[in-house]
Amino acid sequence: MDCLICRNTSDSFASATIIGKYQIEYFRCRDCQFIQTEEPYWLEEAYRQAIIPSDVGLIARNERLSRVIDRLLRYVYPQAFYCLDYGGGYGMFTRMMRDRGHHFLHRDPYCPNLFAPGLEGEPSAGGFDFLTALEVFEHFDNPHRELQVLDATADHWFVSTELVPDPAPQPDQWWYYVLDGGQHISLWSKRALQTVAAHYGRQLVSHRGMHVFSKTKINPFWVKQILRDKASRVLDPFRRRRSLLRDDFQRAAAATLHRAA
Repeated sequence: MDCLICRNTSDSFASATIIGKYQIEYFRCRDCQFIQTEEPYWLEEAYRQAIIPSDVGLIARNERLSRVIDRLLRYVYPQAFYCLDYGGGYGMFTRMMRDRGHHFLHRDPYCPNLFAPGLEGEPSAGGFDFLTALEVFEHFDNPHRELQVLDATADHWFVSTELVPDPAPQPDQWWYYVLDGGQHISLWSKRALQTVAAHYGRQLVSHRGMHVFSKTKINPFWVKQILRDKASRVLDPFRRRRSLLRDDFQRAAAATLHRAA
C-alpha cells in the first residue's frame, strides 16, 4: 500500500478488531513511519455518534488547549484576528476562545454545534489568519485533500494529535488507536508531520502532542515555553483581550427577537 503522506511503500504492520466487530489491518510507512488503516469502509457506522462515549477527556482537553492557544495568539501571533476551529465538535472550544476575546468561528459538518450556534465559518471563504485542528488529523481518510483545504484557509495552524511512540506499539499496547470508536485511521509520526510542514511551506514546532505549523518564522524555544501550560501561566495577566461574551449574547438575543417578530 502507498503511504498517504509521502507516497512511499507502507507495509502491513498490525491487525485489530474495531467497534467490537471489524477485523482490520494497519500499514506503516517505511520512510515517514505514518500508520494508516486499510480502506476505512466502516466510517459511516463509526460516525453515527461523532463524539464517542470513551472521549471523557473532551472538557479537560478544551480547557487546557484554550489556555495554551490564548497565550500563543497574544504573544506569538498578536496580529492574527480571524480564527477558525476546524473540526470543532460541539463548538465548546470556539466558545472558550471567544470568551477570551479571540474572533473564532466554528466548523464541523459531522457534529451538532451546541455551544457556538450562529458562529459557523466555512474554510472555502479563506481569509483566516489562524486555524486550530484539535484531535482532527487522526480522522483524515485522505490527508492531503484535507491539508489542501487547511493550506488555503489559514496561514498558521495549531494541531493537536498524539505522535506514535518509537518503537511503534501494537494496537492493544497504545490507547490512541481508540479501537472502540473506529475513527482513528491516521496515526502520525514526527517525521510525517515534518513531511507535511515541508510540503506546505510551514515551520513546525512540536511539544507533547501539540504542533504549530507557522507560515512565518517563529522562535522554537519561545513557542515551546508557551506550549508548556504550567510554565507559561505567568503570562496570563498581560495583553489580555476584551471578552466577546457580551457581544455574542446581544447578537443571539437580537436574532431570537427577529425570528419571533
